[in-house]
Amino acid sequence: MSYPRTLEVLARLHVDPRFREAWRRDAPGALAPLGLTPPEAEALRRVAPEVVERAGRMMDFHRTERVREQLVWVDEAKRPELGPLRARFLQDVLPEVLNREEAIAYCHFLEAGEHAPHAKLLQRLPAYVPQLARCERLRLSLAWGLAPMPASGPLVESFDYPVLTLLAALDAPGWPPVEPKPTRVEYLKVPNLPAVMPRELPSP
Repeated sequence: MSYPRTLEVLARLHVDPRFREAWRRDAPGALAPLGLTPPEAEALRRVAPEVVERAGRMMDFHRTERVREQLVWVDEAKRPELGPLRARFLQDVLPEVLNREEAIAYCHFLEAGEHAPHAKLLQRLPAYVPQLARCERLRLSLAWGLAPMPASGPLVESFDYPVLTLLAALDAPGWPPVEPKPTRVEYLKVPNLPAVMPRELPSP
């Protein structure tokens, strides 16, 4: 039996909820397309379902906490409407290696447009949520050098809502009611540190 190949499939059972569910319903059918040898497939069919389910729940919890570490407002205790989106994110998006990359992937997920498979879930949230996600994605990406800063000076981005005011207001539970307001945010890189300082600029 190929030990690395078996470990690869076991890892997928832990991190991929859709594959895990397919394996739980029909293990032979889920394993058939993977090109396993008969002994490998038989060994994986004999893995205890409760062990796979427990490991999967642990991985899902770990991924959720990784996102919340970087995006503190993604808090289902304060905003339960995020729960179905989290579940869909865990199903549709495979895990990233680093916490910041996991959070950036979640921001992209929240920024998805009206044709995304999870668009109906996004429509249950305030219209400003994709803007918050873009603001946060830029903060993380610029801080860690995953997106380029201008050759000189700070980066300035335009938003349709006062995103920094909203992020501060999300310390409290719920979603604050806010009208659209064209807003410019300046991102200034902190030298020699993985951080940026965002600030709202006065209206032109």
